[in-house]
Amino acid sequence: MKLSISAVLMLLLVGCAVGPQSLKVDPQLNFEQLKGVTVPVELIVKDKRDDTDLLGYRNAKNQGPISFEEALAKSIGESLQNAMLAQDIDMKKGPEPLSKLEVTIVKLRYFSPDENWVSHIELEGEIVVTISRSGSSLTKRFAANRAQDVATAPTQEFNENYLNTMLSELFNKALNDKEVVNFLK
Repeated sequence: MKLSISAVLMLLLVGCAVGPQSLKVDPQLNFEQLKGVTVPVELIVKDKRDDTDLLGYRNAKNQGPISFEEALAKSIGESLQNAMLAQDIDMKKGPEPLSKLEVTIVKLRYFSPDENWVSHIELEGEIVVTISRSGSSLTKRFAANRAQDVATAPTQEFNENYLNTMLSELFNKALNDKEVVNFLK
């Protein structure tokens, strides 16, 4: 079988195309430091990013959008709540006395600086944790960044694992932070 040069180039270009991905958000959280919290906690999760449906694009040409299977705030909220319930924290909404824990996602962005052949990816995340109780409050900002060289544009499975590993680091760091733990206790 003889292929023309244009046919070979066409096959190479098709091979470089990056399709969309939809990732499941499922960070592995462990809040052992929160064991012993006796004041009930009301959890509020907000996604303040400009485009809450989009994590980023698989290349610098903004091709291959990466989105989430479910709303990011919902998935993160469920993960945080389950991790807190695992430490026997009373989760409820209502009037005082309780601790209001507000987690705001201010940045979560996936990108590759490569336009043609993806050889490097980056992921940036930033959250703000605000806890308030009885007229006093604590606000702290937490960030996590990851960068990795890759041979080709990563698969959906790779990106899902990459995202969840970074989210696990970010939220475990935030909710096991000494000041946050002390304020909740």
